[in-house]
Order: sequence, then structure tokens, then C-alpha cells
Amino acid sequence: MKEKLFKTECAVIGGGFAGLSAALELADAGKKVDIFVKCGLDQDCNSYLVAGGLAAVPEGAGDSHALHVRDTLKAGKYLNDREVVKYCVEHFYPDVIQWLVKKGVHFDGELHMEGGHSKNRIFHVSDTTGAAIMEVLNRLVKEHRNICVHENHMALDLITRKKMGLLSGRDRVLGFYVLDTQTGAVNTVSANSVFLCTGGLGKVFTYTSNPDIATGDGFAMCYRAGMTLINMEFIQFHPTVFYDPSAPNEFSRRFLLTEALRGAGAFIKLEKNGKEDFVKKYDKQGSGSTRDVVTKAEDIEMRRLGLNNVWLDCTKIGREKLIREFNNSYEFCLEKGIDISKNPIPVVYAEHYSNGGVFSGRHGETEIPGCYVIGETSYTGLHGATRLASNSAPECILFGRLAALHYVKNNGRIQFEEIPLWIPGRATKIKDLATISYYWDMVRRTMTSLCGISRNEARLTAAKHVLAELSKNIKEYYWNYSVTKNFLEVRNIAAVASIIVESALSRKESRACHFREDFPREDEQFKKVTAIKKKKYI
Repeated sequence: MKEKLFKTECAVIGGGFAGLSAALELADAGKKVDIFVKCGLDQDCNSYLVAGGLAAVPEGAGDSHALHVRDTLKAGKYLNDREVVKYCVEHFYPDVIQWLVKKGVHFDGELHMEGGHSKNRIFHVSDTTGAAIMEVLNRLVKEHRNICVHENHMALDLITRKKMGLLSGRDRVLGFYVLDTQTGAVNTVSANSVFLCTGGLGKVFTYTSNPDIATGDGFAMCYRAGMTLINMEFIQFHPTVFYDPSAPNEFSRRFLLTEALRGAGAFIKLEKNGKEDFVKKYDKQGSGSTRDVVTKAEDIEMRRLGLNNVWLDCTKIGREKLIREFNNSYEFCLEKGIDISKNPIPVVYAEHYSNGGVFSGRHGETEIPGCYVIGETSYTGLHGATRLASNSAPECILFGRLAALHYVKNNGRIQFEEIPLWIPGRATKIKDLATISYYWDMVRRTMTSLCGISRNEARLTAAKHVLAELSKNIKEYYWNYSVTKNFLEVRNIAAVASIIVESALSRKESRACHFREDFPREDEQFKKVTAIKKKKYI
């Protein structure tokens, strides 16, 4: 098992909307691109699971940019960067929707409405929008002569000048180490620029709508490299994930019922045979409100009544429309023995999206040159304290393109600095797999129980202590044993969990999807971002 050195002008880590959009834009400009994905290029990312669609304001649709801006700021509790919101809203249609159409994506004619939106502005392909877009982007990537895809490669850590001990001059990302999960070799990637698009962090929690690969890898890598992470306390939970504790596999338990169902008239109730939209007790928009409002209402009532789940009633939508526009959800539930045109669906809330991330600029650039961060791993300022539904998918594609164009404009000369190959030292093969499983389980249970939807000082402090002890043990493992995919994922979720807890402790107020029982109201002194940064490289 011999370690390899890859040299490439542009290295993209991740194969979702953000990564593939950046890769295609770079390749179309004549740049040589290597894409590294943790599993397979097909279907191993959150982008495939996008059910609702992409928010954008087309010309002449009875909508306006001003309304979309207003809805986005209101959802984000005005913690958004207003200029970024305005820019995104103005560019989502021409630079994302029309770009995708030119690439070969065929959107349905009727725009959907989703929670928090004041107009029908969701572009979609039935309720399998993500899969439809990814099918097109994947085909284009595979056919492009300037792109090489490396499957089953998991990035470990960024290589920077400071990490190498080069303290004079400005820090810069020079590449990264990557584990070939099939051979076990840790290879070295030397790149003129790295585009980090690793997606979400759902597996930090026990219940999530995210796929298994969403272990916060990019958040952890950038944190260890010394980059600033913003607003990591704002974790968005989705209110309508299918509930079936007896399901044989996790996917069947976490199937996401799209937001657009509620936009079309579905509502959530406490009892299977109930008639009342109980969310109206908490907000006049009821089940049509934003996700933070709906999930908080669910959490309060489920804990008060000792419920394992609530119920999503779609019967008002009508069978014909359900089959035509929500066929994926309709067929899934039918396989479970539920005709959603006649009967309600058992649902529960689950972790869905990180509103915070690595601080990035107007083109995805970070504070360490040589590295762009795009997609859910980044913090652009668009989302604020919570994400307005369907704003994140077009954000991924817009900033993927912006990052690529920024690189093309500002990097005329390719330069590689000499970087060391991975040295395994005296590390031995991990034999005690049960310990890794224990760490994995402990981190996720700690976060779900002590840093979920409802938080307070005592629970958060307890979580901080538990995670600190776990992190010490994980660090010892890292230096003593050969790395594996499972261990690297545990290392990353533990790091990200600690960052979330630290951020949640520092925000002593309740705002959007960050709810503190001991500080239940918004506080003007916290109308600012939360910044977490590691003092030195580890």
C-alpha cells in the first residue's frame, strides 16, 4: 500500500450541487479539475434528496425581488447580510434557473409555494428536484474531458503553509490529505486551489434527513486549519420526516416529506383523527409557517403529551394533484400502506440543515487563500438565523459558479509548493471497532438529548464536558492508529458537535431555530453573528 501524490490545478472536494457546478464552470473555462467524493458520484450527497426545489423570481410572475428579500430576512430574523440576500435574490433566476435549463434540466410549469414564502416561486421537477438536477450535472461531469472523478476518497485535512511550519508570509492552502477508503492508503493532493463542498452535518444528531455521508467533514477540516465558523448554533430541523421506528433501514425512517406539501395545503395535527392545525396556537400561519416555528411547536407539544410523532394531513390537496406533483412522496407512503389522499402520515422532526458555516466572501473565498468553501459548509450571510425553504439549493449553484469564475479571473499562473507525503509513523491498525461505535453513538445521543431543539445552560454545559472527554480519547486514537473512514467521521462529528455547543452557549437568547429555555426571548444585544475560531492548527 503505497501513498500517492496527486497534482492538479483545481481540486473539488464533494459532488453535490456546489461541487459539480464549480467543477463544470472551471472545466468549461479550460481548467483541469479533479473531483474527490467520499463514496460514489451517484446519489451520495444531500443534493439528490432535495424534494422541494429552488426558490427564484422569474420575470412577469406577479412576484418581485423585494418580496423574496423580505421573506428571506423575516425567516432569518434579520441576522442575514442584506446585501448578500439582495444579490442572491436578483441572480437566482438568471444565473441558476436559466443556467440549469441551458444545461438540460426541465422544470415543471407550475411554481410551488413553501412555508415562509409569500408567493409561488419554487422551481421543481415533481418532488424529486434534486435527483433530476443531479442526473444532468453528473452526466455533464462524466462526459467532460477536463474533469477527473476520484470516488471512494475521503478528505482528512487541509495542508497549509502554517501547518508545514512556514510562518513567514501569508498562510495559504496548498492541498489536502485524502484517504482511499478501498485501499486504506492516505494520499496527498497538491492543488493550486481547493474548492471545498462537503455538504452538511446531519449525522452529528441521532435523527436527520441527511444521508450517511453528512458528517460535517468540511466544517471540521476548516476549523482545524484555523478558519472562522459563523452562527453554528443555528441548526435547522425539518418538521416532516416520515416516522416508522420499526423500519428495517434508516432511509425508510428518515424519508423527507417535502415542504411544498404544506405550501399546497397540508397541515400538521397532534392526533391521527384530529382536525385542528395545532401550530396555529404558536403562529397565525400555522403549518404554513417557517420550519423553526413549526418544529418548535412540535417539540413543545410532543414533550408535553409524551408523543413519539405527530401527523401530516395532506387530504385537502386532492389525489390527482398529489400524484401529479408529489408522486415520490405519494408512492413512498403507499408502499408503507398509507394512501395520503385519504389518511394522515406519521411524521417527526429531524436535523435538516446547518444555517452556519465557514465564513466565506462574495465568491466563496475564505480567509486562507487557495481555498473556496461553497454550499452548506459555508456561511455567506444569506440565511441568517434560519434558512427560508429552497433558498439553499440555488445558493449552492450560484456560489459554485461565482467561486469558479473568481478563480479563473484571478489565477493566471499555476504554482505548486512542495508538500510532504503522509507519514503513518508507528500507527497500527484499529482492532477495537466497538470503541469507535461507542464514540459515534455517544456524540450523537449527547447532541440530540442536550443540544437539540430546546436548550438551556445546564444541558449545554453537560454536553460540553461530555464532548471534551470524548475528544481527548479520539485525539489519542488519531495519533496511535491508522485512519479509517469510520474513525475520521467520528473525529469530525465530535469536533463539529463541540463547535455547535460552544456557539449555543454563547448566544443567550432565543432566535429562530436556536431556542434557549432559560433565555426565551430575542435580545437586541445578540443581533449579531457568533464567531468560533481555533487559535492554532491541530
